[in-house]
Amino acid sequence: MRKSFVVSAILTLSIVIFAPVCWAVDTRAIDRVRQKDVLDNEDFEIIEQFIRDAIDELVNTTDFTQVARLREIIVTRQSEQAQYAEQYSRCLRKYIGEAFVKTDKLDDATRRHRVRVNLMILVFQLENPRLVDIALEALDDRDESVQYWAVRSLTSRGLIEKIEAAPGNPNVVGSIASKFEDIVPTAAPEVLRIMAEMVLVADNDQTEALLLKIADVRIEGYADWTAKAGPIDIEVLELLCDKLLARTRKAEDFGRRFAQLYSYVMQKYIMFLKGEVSLDEGQKQQLASILAETEDKCIYKLTGLQQTVIRRAIELGDANTLYQENIRLLGGAEKEGEIPAKFGFDYGPAEGGGRLTGPRELPQPPGVNK
Repeated sequence: MRKSFVVSAILTLSIVIFAPVCWAVDTRAIDRVRQKDVLDNEDFEIIEQFIRDAIDELVNTTDFTQVARLREIIVTRQSEQAQYAEQYSRCLRKYIGEAFVKTDKLDDATRRHRVRVNLMILVFQLENPRLVDIALEALDDRDESVQYWAVRSLTSRGLIEKIEAAPGNPNVVGSIASKFEDIVPTAAPEVLRIMAEMVLVADNDQTEALLLKIADVRIEGYADWTAKAGPIDIEVLELLCDKLLARTRKAEDFGRRFAQLYSYVMQKYIMFLKGEVSLDEGQKQQLASILAETEDKCIYKLTGLQQTVIRRAIELGDANTLYQENIRLLGGAEKEGEIPAKFGFDYGPAEGGGRLTGPRELPQPPGVNK
């Protein structure tokens, strides 16, 4: 069984938090420089030496119980003093970049993994715009834990606020969202969830397009039975719902994706209740959670009526009620649903002309004939 890379990534972060410290890099000189109002060349050299020594120790240490403290020292030595900040950022970019290159030469795969993940966690914690290109490059890393922390670093609210506050503000956030789109088809659900939340931090055309693409990947994953139901679906459905409620110029696109994804989840659960497909207990509970939580969080907002019909049907194992709710709320072959009617969207062109009034029907699993 494949081990969750997120579990691995979080363990890499957590196992080192409470360990005793044996710090070798001298911080006295850098702390003196941080207190100065005006810096000279000697101060710049002290900053560079500190960053070089600290990153070298992070890369070369064999005692991974010390790494969290090491990262903390690097992060907390940042400053808003303009000269200091510029030099500190420049050196971070230089030596973290070089460190990633050095890790490629490590023969021990476990040690290489730990060092690269810790470097990426450091990038995440620093929230430094100068390090965006390092994180962007890490999105293509074959180590999924490195990719996970790269995505987290690029969606950090602190980082994005600094980027958007920068003078002249080039469309860096748009570039990040566009790069995310490239990896959406192959990204793990945990990574997709973080990427989807970017629309909450930076609401623009690029992040909206990213959310739509993530929704499409989840929808098609249900259609071809490759998607595993999970928290990602609750997150995406809630984000799509909020966008639909905002009635943006892409409201029809958000509404169509919301209804199709929710319908596929409901249809899959109905097929399970009718004995047409088998599900393990975990998937059964995940599907039920998506249906019930989305009813709680979204259906009231979209219809204006509080309801627990779907939750009760799940508790009773009532496939017929779920089927009727699917048609009533989302639409069917001959009937427009309440939500599409209210928000003015359909499901695209029908084969014989006109427009589809209901979501697509969930295909049977591969190898199963109707």
